[in-house]
Amino acid sequence: MHISFIGLGHLNSAILAGLLAGGYDREHITATTHSVASAAARRAEFGIDVIATEQDPQANNAAVANAEIVVLGVKPPQMVETARGLAAALRPDATVVSVAAGTTLASLTAALPKGQPVVRTMPNVALTVGKGVVGMARGATVTDAQVSQVDSVFAGSGTVFHVEEDQLNALAAMAGSGPGYVFRFVNSLANAGTDLGLDAATAQELARLTVVGAGTMLELPDADPSALENSIATPGGTTEAALKSLDAGGFNQIMVEALQANVARSEALGA
Repeated sequence: MHISFIGLGHLNSAILAGLLAGGYDREHITATTHSVASAAARRAEFGIDVIATEQDPQANNAAVANAEIVVLGVKPPQMVETARGLAAALRPDATVVSVAAGTTLASLTAALPKGQPVVRTMPNVALTVGKGVVGMARGATVTDAQVSQVDSVFAGSGTVFHVEEDQLNALAAMAGSGPGYVFRFVNSLANAGTDLGLDAATAQELARLTVVGAGTMLELPDADPSALENSIATPGGTTEAALKSLDAGGFNQIMVEALQANVARSEALGA
């Protein structure tokens, strides 16, 4: 199965890295980037055929001509225009996979030939370490076999969740952007440690290893975050005192508002 990546930005590069880590044959992957310099860098990094649109205006069309799966990883404002530009070069049975917040199945379908299979996805960057999460919504003409093919692009590097399109922005707000929230938490935890007198390097490492350890505990069979929280928040203890302070500061409401802001931005980007 030949796979083409249109654009090798952060997300598409993460998907590609996960695919290659799973042993996918590089001979069956083609990609495009804008600049000649970027194409050379990605060619050296991934060991695949990468064409620069700066050098060849027809690079995208050439890349998708024989592809059974086309992964569109351009910026959201460019997604529909890019899909429209590819329309004449696509195989009728090629599944077009969108990797962008906000761009709807309806807008992509309208930009492509009638009946073209379209799948909308939202992965997170943890695909690069084999721990990714991918939300996936299928278009009306996509077959079960084609869904399985798209699953195979992601499954070796993460877990795929099949949802309805109207649930995708919520999933993206949680899991797509979720690593960013965790990284912010680690930095905040480390900064709090330095305020208590720890040196910055020690505080950063303590925060990092604490989150890694907690994440590993959550991977255990039947792990329940509420039960795990209760197991260390003994009544009258130090963890309980800290958690009560988080509650008093509106921690849960802050998370709700953060996700609402994320969804609102996705909807604003929608086309």
